[in-house]
Amino acid sequence: MMTGMFMLFNNDEYKEPVERIIRVLLDLGFTLNEAKVYVYLAKTGYRKAIEIAENIGIPRTETYQILNRLQSKGVVIATMEHPVRYAAVEFGDLLKNMINVSMERLKEFDRRRGEILEVWSNIPEFAKNTCDDKDRFQILEGRENIYTRISSMVADANELLIICNEVDALRLYNYGIMDAIAKCSNVKVISSISTNMASVFMDVGLSNVRMVEKRFPLMVIKDRKEMVYVLRDRNRNDMAALWTDSTALIESIAALFSLLWKDADSKR
Repeated sequence: MMTGMFMLFNNDEYKEPVERIIRVLLDLGFTLNEAKVYVYLAKTGYRKAIEIAENIGIPRTETYQILNRLQSKGVVIATMEHPVRYAAVEFGDLLKNMINVSMERLKEFDRRRGEILEVWSNIPEFAKNTCDDKDRFQILEGRENIYTRISSMVADANELLIICNEVDALRLYNYGIMDAIAKCSNVKVISSISTNMASVFMDVGLSNVRMVEKRFPLMVIKDRKEMVYVLRDRNRNDMAALWTDSTALIESIAALFSLLWKDADSKR
């Protein structure tokens, strides 16, 4: 019988695959505790709320709130008995359903794009000015906003300079951004990714990758004209990055990239 923290969450043997699945669930919009509850139910079957709370280590009141949210998402089901027992839908079905929902949402926006743009064009501009000769910056909060900006940057890039660790590489791969990166004609990637995870690059045909031991924050420079640099990355709700088109700052970071690139090459 399981007591205390669920064995999968504190067992070194399963640490890597559990963390990878948790990251996938976070990318799909789960909170950390929602992801843990899902994994627990998916791997143990029907459980009472008190069992879930005790084995994951979260308050019972929060557990009920999480179960209600997961039911509304269609990933947890409940029995008609007292006390109620809960179970998770199969992981493969969860991925399929979440992907389908996201695709339908995007298709709906695509269908309405012309209508939305027409409405927008009917709103007049009032003495609109520009600042083309000024350096600009923006603080991006949240993983979705950051990776959406990176996706738009790499879509039409001629040159990309990228630094990423293992977590970053997996996120770029899961978001489909790695495929777009591979299509760029001039890409250099510096990564601290482990050898057994290097397939995220090879799967999309990225070969101009050099390895370093030290972990660096995610950084993407496009055509030496704009850059995203992650300032902090503790969890899904506490991730922030700087976007800038400052020529001086970008050239300084690009110079540091060149030094790292040469150093990584000498260690291979």
